[in-house]
Amino acid sequence: MNIPRPLLYFFILLLTALAGGCAPTTWVEVTGEPVELAWPPPPKFAKVRFLYEIQGFQEEGVSISSIVFGKSDSGKILKPVAIAVGPDGRMAIADLQRRGVHLYIPSTKKYHFLFQAGDEVLSTPVGVTFSNDNSLFVSDSSLGKVLVYNADTSFERFINRLGEEPLLRPSGIAYNRSTNQLYVTDTLNHRIMVLNRHGHLLDGIGSRGAEPGYFNFPTHLALDSEGSVYVTDSMNFRAQIYSPSTGDWQMFGHHGNGSGDFASPKGIAVDASNIIYIAETLFDTVQVFNQYGIYLLNIGSQGNGPGEFWMPSGVHIDNKDRLYVCDTYNRRIQVFQLIVE
Repeated sequence: MNIPRPLLYFFILLLTALAGGCAPTTWVEVTGEPVELAWPPPPKFAKVRFLYEIQGFQEEGVSISSIVFGKSDSGKILKPVAIAVGPDGRMAIADLQRRGVHLYIPSTKKYHFLFQAGDEVLSTPVGVTFSNDNSLFVSDSSLGKVLVYNADTSFERFINRLGEEPLLRPSGIAYNRSTNQLYVTDTLNHRIMVLNRHGHLLDGIGSRGAEPGYFNFPTHLALDSEGSVYVTDSMNFRAQIYSPSTGDWQMFGHHGNGSGDFASPKGIAVDASNIIYIAETLFDTVQVFNQYGIYLLNIGSQGNGPGEFWMPSGVHIDNKDRLYVCDTYNRRIQVFQLIVE
């Protein structure tokens, strides 16, 4: 049957309008099947349990748009390197391959993909953190900037200078919600910069070296409930802990290939009991240490199944004692429940 071209155009326009008008406005997480896994394994008492994996986000339900054009894969995670969870449970995932940040708000089932900051396009987003009011801070190492988005996901401003000095290679980023201070690792400056809520420089910590309080290409950051700063000092093959209240430094770890050693330490997180979790990228595992830096156990090993990793990077612990691991080359986030004493 031959349909007159004007009528065909009319039907196409009508279908497009219907598709747009009926497009779903809610999104859900795309997750894998839960399995029973624990570390250490039975019969020992479990300290960590596997919950599920997050593969991305997709539109909820069926619409004319999804029937005609198929389900959108715009929320698919490709190369996650950092993750953070905000006060209201919203989740931000820095995705290197997609050059942007997945932002998902479970309470409203809203999803946004942030790839622009004003007139600039994100290049290498490597760090994310949230403030008390759910503002999102994103460190982009290639741009040499920290980008700030408000709770409505609108871009507000960027931070690229700290006094007279430019940021060279911002990477790790963490927010102290008690003091409203932002901590940023400037990897090429071998320093940690402390800023106020508006990005004004308050302090600079460290310089290049091997002694306590000195760094050699520091990368990832975490804060505990007392405000102590945990840093992966990557090319010194160790982690350092700094207490702002006392000025004391603690460090642990060295280069090696045994349990508790480091070859390429990346993401770092600390739980409510001050147990420390560090993603060891080249070992395809997360190493666990007590507050004194004594090795306790590994979570996971090389592979692509549940509880297995392929070059993990960023890690994060939320206020429900859940550990999130960026399983970078397996293109997913793995989520674990911590049994905190």
